[in-house]
Amino acid sequence: MALTPDEIVKVRGHMGYPNVSAVQTYALGVPTAMQTTFMIEGAMVKVLAQAEARLRFLLAKLDAAECKIDDILEVVELTKAEDVEFNQGGLTMIARIYKIHQQSLANLLGVVPNPWDQREWLSGAGGSINVPVSG
Repeated sequence: MALTPDEIVKVRGHMGYPNVSAVQTYALGVPTAMQTTFMIEGAMVKVLAQAEARLRFLLAKLDAAECKIDDILEVVELTKAEDVEFNQGGLTMIARIYKIHQQSLANLLGVVPNPWDQREWLSGAGGSINVPVSG
């Protein structure tokens, strides 16, 4: 059984890829359309039937982590209420857990997460560094 359209949308989203067929960019100063998802699209249609259950398990974990982020955002103003205290490092821990599952999904698909992913909350979760190149 192949991935459903909803699962394909989730894979793109969790891997940081857009859910559009082409994006506008500039090539040599001229606006042009660019297909940005060819690697992940090719991988999703080639997922082995035996790996689909694992992929769905990882999608469920990633969805659950995103739900936890929504929970944190609802109480972001809370610092203390009676005996309840807000865990200041909660978002960082969820981001780390999310990255672990995202990297597992990346390994399953053989595709790296989008390096231009715009989700700021993932930036503190580690996983990449900038290294100057010379020579």
